[in-house]
Amino acid sequence: MPNNTLNDLNNFLFGQLERLDNPEMTQEELEAEIKRSEAMTDIAEQVIKNANTVLAAEKMYSGKDGWVDPKRRPKMIEG
Repeated sequence: MPNNTLNDLNNFLFGQLERLDNPEMTQEELEAEIKRSEAMTDIAEQVIKNANTVLAAEKMYSGKDGWVDPKRRPKMIEG
């Protein structure tokens, strides 16, 4: 089963914090983990931006504002 939820992302990020907090790492290992953390952070930011876009679209298509027919909802926000 893929790990593709925001909850999974949260768990990955906290796991990375735990790896960075390992006092037994060498300087070289720590530098590698920092690079890994930077890459994870960059990707996480994009995932969160995408989730915010989907949330905004869902609000728009929910009919709460009354200006878009929910039946025209894009597939990306259906499930």
